[in-house]
Amino acid sequence: MFRINTNVAALVAQRNISQLGSEINTRLERLSSGLRINRAADDPAGLTASETFVAQIAGQRAAMENVNRAVALIQTAESGLDQLGDIYVRLKELAIQAADGTISNDARTQISEEATQLVNEVIRIVKATQFNSLTLLETSGTNNFTLYVGDGSAGTSNETLLLSYGGVIVNTSGIGTINGTAIKLTLSFYGSATAAAELAAVAESAVTEIAEVRAQLGAFQRRLESAQNNLATAMTSAQSSLSAIRDADFATETAALTRAQVLAQAGIAALSQANLIPANVLALLG
Repeated sequence: MFRINTNVAALVAQRNISQLGSEINTRLERLSSGLRINRAADDPAGLTASETFVAQIAGQRAAMENVNRAVALIQTAESGLDQLGDIYVRLKELAIQAADGTISNDARTQISEEATQLVNEVIRIVKATQFNSLTLLETSGTNNFTLYVGDGSAGTSNETLLLSYGGVIVNTSGIGTINGTAIKLTLSFYGSATAAAELAAVAESAVTEIAEVRAQLGAFQRRLESAQNNLATAMTSAQSSLSAIRDADFATETAALTRAQVLAQAGIAALSQANLIPANVLALLG
């Protein structure tokens, strides 16, 4: 049936070409952005799922940064304790030297002067060992830090860790506490052979307590390293899931784009032919 006023064939061809144009634009957008979902209309359910993974990954990334800072904090504290341990080893050596009857009182005076300087250095290190303005060693009790290592998806109680370790406090006389144990390294004793003998055991006790605190920190660092590995694995899994939902499959999109372009060319050719149909009606009037 031939009609002039309404060219149905041309309208159908135009509609198909319009739809193919929209598809071509969508495929090109996906190929240029690398994303299958560029707006909610592309896949509402997929968008919801992918945004959940985006939030989860962001939380995991922040948690990883927290863990890394916690490890750095522990390493800073342990570095200070390592120096303290070396100093107390030296203080023990000086006590043994001062206790020997073959040295003069002048020598003991020099030993006392060195011991005094070492104790002052202990005090300086204890006060100076800080991380982000947080004092890490100076306390007569324990140092406590609450670390947030979760991604925010679980309850707070399941995502926090308590770092707790013994503190150090010493006065200018060499008396104080380490890891809660009293340390009475009385500096005046270095001037007496009899009194100096008592200091060796005190310095040895200080070395032992410092080693105990370092062991506490080392054990906690191992736990943090496990938390790091767990977070890294979880992030990889979440990113893989996000990619599966949101990222464009280039092979599929390229094939679809080629198909749509070929169909569009065919549609344009068909539209050209459809536009000739009304002209054919003139042949009936001739």
